[in-house]
Parts: sequence; C-alpha cells; structure tokens
Amino acid sequence: MKILELTRSFYPSIGGMEKFVSDRLKIYDELGFDYQVITTTHYEKRIAEEKLSDVIYLSSFKPYEIIPNLSQAFRIDFDILSVNQVSYYYAVQAVNIAKKMQKKIIVTPHFHFHTDNYRLVKKIHDKYCVPRILKNSDKIICFTNIEKDYWINKFPFIVDKIELIPHYFNPHKKEASNKQNNYGKFLLFLGRPEKNKRIDLLIKAFSAIETEYQLVLTISENDLSSGLRNIVREDNRIHLLGTVTEENKQNLLESCSSLILPTDFEAFGIVNFEASFYKKPLLLTKLPVFQNILSNKGVIYFNNNLNSLKAAIISFLNLEEEQRKEMGEYNFRNLKNYSFEKITEKYSKILNELLVK
Repeated sequence: MKILELTRSFYPSIGGMEKFVSDRLKIYDELGFDYQVITTTHYEKRIAEEKLSDVIYLSSFKPYEIIPNLSQAFRIDFDILSVNQVSYYYAVQAVNIAKKMQKKIIVTPHFHFHTDNYRLVKKIHDKYCVPRILKNSDKIICFTNIEKDYWINKFPFIVDKIELIPHYFNPHKKEASNKQNNYGKFLLFLGRPEKNKRIDLLIKAFSAIETEYQLVLTISENDLSSGLRNIVREDNRIHLLGTVTEENKQNLLESCSSLILPTDFEAFGIVNFEASFYKKPLLLTKLPVFQNILSNKGVIYFNNNLNSLKAAIISFLNLEEEQRKEMGEYNFRNLKNYSFEKITEKYSKILNELLVK
C-alpha cells in the first residue's frame, strides 16, 4: 500500500497540523505502509531553511492555496490519497484528481476555518467546495466527538463515512536533565503566535497580577503589537523565547509550574498531552474540545476575557502544592486513553477496509 499524504505545510513545529501529520507517518511506518508527503510553499521562508529531501514541495498561491502543477505530483503510483484540511482549494484539486483515478480518499478536516480572514472566499468555498470534497471522500477522520457532531450536523450525508480517531501521544524520549531553568517558578505558553492564540489577553492579565512567578512564552517580540511589547519590556517577569528546539521544549515542560493556553480555537491541542506527561496542571480556555479529551480534574478553565483569565491564574497560584500534584496526576493518567497502540489499531482497521472495497 502507498499513501499520498497532502498537507498545507510540513516542517518541524511545536504543534499543530505539522505535528499531527508527522505523527501519522509513524503509524504508517508501524503498519508497514509506504507513503509520500506532498506540501505547499505556504511557509516559504521557513521551508527555505528547513526543506526536507523526502517531501515534495509544490508552489501555491495565497490566500486559497491553488497549486497549478498538483496533477504532476499524482503521476507516482499510490493507492490512497490522504488530504489534510478542507479549507483550501488544493483539497478540491486533489480529491477531484484522485476520484478520476479511482483511488481511495481519506479527508482529515482539522475542524474548519480558524479565523475570519478572507471571509467572502471562505463562504463561497464552504458552500460549493466542501460538500463536494466530503461527498467524494471514502473516509472522514475527526479528532473529537465535538468535531464529529459538527460535521454530521452540517452535512448529514457523511454519517456513514465519518470516523473518530484522536491524536495519540507518544512520550518524547528525554534523558534526565539536571539543567536549571533561569525563570524560577513559571507559567508556560507553548505554541505559535497564531491569531487564535490570545497572547494579548495572557500578557495583559499576567502583568496585572502581583506574583513572584514568571511567564515564559515561545514567541518573539516581533510577533507582538507595540503596546504588548511595551508591557513585556517593562515587566521583567515576562520572557519571550522565540522558536525553541525539541530539547528546550522538553526542558521547559519538565520545569514549568503549569501550562497556560488561552485560545479562541483548537482542533485538538496536543500540547496539553505533552504537559500532562510531565504531570503538570493545565490552565486553559474553556473550549468543548478540551473538555472532551482531558480530565477536567486536572484543568482550571477560564473564559477569554481579562477578568476570567486573571482569576484563573490567581486561583492556580493559591493552590497548595499537593493540590497541584493531584491535578498533574489526573492529567497523566488520562494519557492512557490516547496511546500509540490504540490509535494505530484504529488506522489499521480503516486503511485495510479501504483496500478491500
């Protein structure tokens, strides 16, 4: 079996779709399936530095990610097309090509639109293109019941082809480290400065709280507005690290007091599992997706406004150490529901079903 894995971007990253695709390839390896990754040049500057020799990079045009030479990439032999995200035109192109070739098609929507950018284009795409993509697909993979219900309510005709397969979590193999962090007790924001991440609220809320704790964020000063830069420059408790290596990421997770993630939208949130592995409490926006996949006894939830976020941070700071450890234990035990073996078994089932149809 050979699988074409098509994704908008594919490069080393802290989380998000790139990590999901990379993790899925490990499942293919485990099952003995061959694969080829095809991606767009959406992150052109980063690709120039991090281009991978075994990945096909195709030029695309923003904002809709149209790929003029996509059909050429389909000249290689394959059995199944796997498309990540339905929000861009490359998904329409790819599904149409594979359908004409009578290949099997898997679509992983990664929910849907994350922001309101290019609203008119998205509205047209949603009305005319997405139904066609879903109709022509053989399997649709959703990460949570929240996402599954969303798609079924919107397009009832897909009910017989939709599958619930969450991310798995495989702990990163990390040697014991005696490195001391430079921040003492700190809250960690681990992620990219996407528009759905409410870094603005986090920085403003934390700066308004009197505490000896620090706030560490894996973003750069250039990612902030001038107003937020001024807050950071004047508050020596707030630290911007920019992009971090995998080793540094693990060290931060191991040594932080808690992960904190204010966000307007998440399709899954694998970073919560990474923090759970180190038995950390979680401070999260109250999203149904998080409530669906996490142990609520290990999370302090907040709404995305200053008062609620401040109250959540203060509530955490007021916890006894034993209470924090208990939260971390709940999060760690929750990981057993998302093991590599369980998720691989689900993929094996649907992939082999497609081959015999």
